Amino acid sequence: MIQLCKCLFGLSYLALYILFCYTLLGWIATLIIVGVQLLVAGWLVWAMIRAPD
Repeated sequence: MIQLCKCLFGLSYLALYILFCYTLLGWIATLIIVGVQLLVAGWLVWAMIRAPD
């Protein structure tokens, strides 16, 4: 149940973050910002998986 609450909180935070970016900057800037953040996150995950022990 705690894990479910954490996931719901994370999704709510993500929705609020995207709405806040949209309100301040517009759709194009929001898509660029979120896209860059997803690329960096993907690169970090990829680097952690491939990192030597």
